[in-house]
Amino acid sequence: MLTTHNSFDHIVALLHNSNNYYLVLVDNYGNYAYINSYFAEKYADFYQDNRTRFAGAALHPDDHQVSYETAQKCIQNPNQCFEVTLRKLDGQGGYIITHWDFKANVTDNGIEGVIGIGYDITDFTSRQEHIRFLTSTLRDVAFKQSHVIRRPLANIVGLIDILEQSELNESAQAIVQMLKKSCKDLDTEFNGFLIKDSHEMLDDYEQAG
Repeated sequence: MLTTHNSFDHIVALLHNSNNYYLVLVDNYGNYAYINSYFAEKYADFYQDNRTRFAGAALHPDDHQVSYETAQKCIQNPNQCFEVTLRKLDGQGGYIITHWDFKANVTDNGIEGVIGIGYDITDFTSRQEHIRFLTSTLRDVAFKQSHVIRRPLANIVGLIDILEQSELNESAQAIVQMLKKSCKDLDTEFNGFLIKDSHEMLDDYEQAG
């Protein structure tokens, strides 16, 4: 482990062996002066030896600009902490979504880079995307129930009302009443099962998240 500045030592003591949080120190040249064990293990394909560790090596190309801008904000406002979401390459053609808090590393010699504490949010993001997908699917189900299924059902109910007012013998009237009851039961099932149960399923999923 590289020697770190005194103002950074207490953070290293807390997070060097963390299994959940990344801790990095980016120097003024855009290279990692320090990375904790969790970060080093997760991105070993990019930082597995002692060569110059360019901070952007494992960063998604589209996030280089926002990363640079965040570092500049830290330097210009050394007393403030800035949040940013960055995508890290996973070395397998995909990427990991990470969330970071960055702050300038202020020492007796001035600002020496920026300190970053981050963690993965890929699973959380995927869950939110899944919820959006489920919501869209359930809305589609509700639309189809209202327009594809219930409309012809309403037409049948209308025809039954006409038959009910017609002069029919007892057998025909009995059939009409059976049809009327079946339509009512079917409508109840649509209201009580397709819509209600689908929304309850979505609520349960969100609460589990």
